[in-house]
Formats: sequence, C-alpha cells, structure tokens
Amino acid sequence: MTSQTAGWLALGIPMLLFGLVFLRRQGGVFWMYLTACLLGIGYLTTTGAVSDIGTKALNIYYSVSAPTPAPAK
Repeated sequence: MTSQTAGWLALGIPMLLFGLVFLRRQGGVFWMYLTACLLGIGYLTTTGAVSDIGTKALNIYYSVSAPTPAPAK
C-alpha cells in the first residue's frame, strides 16, 4: 500500500463514518458534506499532505503490528 492510498483511507474513512452516523437522514446536508470532504481531500492531495499523513499512519501500523525481535545471546 502506498503512502498516498493510506492517507486517503486514514482521512476518508473517519469522515465518511461521521457523515453516515450524523447526517444520513438529512439528504441535502449529507451530499454537501460529502462534496466538501472530497474537495478537502483533493486539496490535501495536491499539496502533498495526504502522503505525509499516510506515511505516519503506515509507520504507526507497522510499529504496532511488528513483533519485537528476540535479544541475541
């Protein structure tokens, strides 16, 4: 997984879940929210911030999931 894809997922999934939980019954507001989210993620992609966020997310994931090596004797 590239850092840009990880950044899109790290930003997009929480925003989508927030919109679905709180705004799903208000149709017009929900679609406006999704449009604003896409616009914001597009801006962050063009400035390179999504790759930075993805790099940090991947570093956190791999540092937590990687087993610690056994000490050498």
